[in-house]
Amino acid sequence: MARITIEDCIEKVPNRFHLVQMTAIRAKQLKKGARPMLAAEDNKAVVQALREVAAGYVKPDYPAEEPAEQSADSASEAAVATSAADLLAEVAASPDPAEEPPVEEETPAE
Repeated sequence: MARITIEDCIEKVPNRFHLVQMTAIRAKQLKKGARPMLAAEDNKAVVQALREVAAGYVKPDYPAEEPAEQSADSASEAAVATSAADLLAEVAASPDPAEEPPVEEETPAE
């Protein structure tokens, strides 16, 4: 591998933004003294991090595969619906201040 290109890394990480984030994190680790996963060829930390991504040593932390019938949009809608349902349940469970009996005020004795 004479030169590392973004195209080499996109095969392993399809999202460019995630690729940049992963590479930056790994480059910082290498600068702080982490052991390289590939034989170091006197490269800068960013180049070394990109080489490790292209080789498959650094992988994205994507969640486990979702079922085929559930798309990403429906999954996010379900999460919003669940959180909204939880909020409604909390509100329903809390006592209504209008239904509480009035507190009698004590009048000072004269």
